[in-house]
Amino acid sequence: MRRSRLVACAAGALTLACMLQATSCGDPTYILEGRFYLASRDCLGTTSTIDVVSGEEPGTCPPTCLVQKSYDGGRATYVTTMCGPYPFDLEASGADPTCAAAIAAFQRNDTCQTDGGSTAPAPRDAGAARD
Repeated sequence: MRRSRLVACAAGALTLACMLQATSCGDPTYILEGRFYLASRDCLGTTSTIDVVSGEEPGTCPPTCLVQKSYDGGRATYVTTMCGPYPFDLEASGADPTCAAAIAAFQRNDTCQTDGGSTAPAPRDAGAARD
């Protein structure tokens, strides 16, 4: 848990440094935002920074699944409502197996909670006893 916090803090500091460097040169940049998909819990994190992109902010589009693959075969899946173009290391075809579930979690606004639950828990079985 502590390591993940350190990684998140380091990533945030690196993002801020990149933003400051890019804006100091006068080149327009924007923050590409999205929600990280946690496949093990079938829910999304809150909106966060995916990348800092050169250019003018592109506006809003329908939800798009973005997949960032790592050198070791892992991947990070995000859902964004920002239009492209997207950075070259983000695949936006929607063909990745996690994309359908990520988009579905976005459409039901299912946000992961720190207690291990989510804001849209799985529906009850039709045959389950009611309270």
